[in-house]
Amino acid sequence: MLKFREIGTYKNAVNIGYLTATVALKNGNVVTYDLAKKKAELPKTGKEEGLAIVMNTIDKPEVLEPNDYTIEIGENPRIFTLASLKDRIIDMDMNQVTGTYASIVAGDFLVADTTGKLKVTKDATGYKEYLKVIEKTTYNTEGLAAVVVIA
Repeated sequence: MLKFREIGTYKNAVNIGYLTATVALKNGNVVTYDLAKKKAELPKTGKEEGLAIVMNTIDKPEVLEPNDYTIEIGENPRIFTLASLKDRIIDMDMNQVTGTYASIVAGDFLVADTTGKLKVTKDATGYKEYLKVIEKTTYNTEGLAAVVVIA
């Protein structure tokens, strides 16, 4: 589960909703996108430029928990480009972050991996787009606030 901290972020963020998912995705997954092919897919390395984060409205009434919501292959994920979110804060829980909550501290980096999740690292050298943890929160019990960084 994730959300923008400032409601005004929706006004400025570039979101694309007409692409097709090539794999099953969850809200909070990081993807690459190809506007010409109209495809959203998982990063090949995580170090690519042009990453986006999936943030769909939950439109399936049978889904009772936000973290259970899945965008299936062939469906349209709503993605927000990280470049348009530069310096904006995203609040998230640990559902799409690998690693343990106890091991994360402010100043750690969240970088994309090839599964679409964010992985915790102490060094973001070589990554063009990533998030920097600014604080631990109680968002959905174990939460993080992270600012989007474009190197």
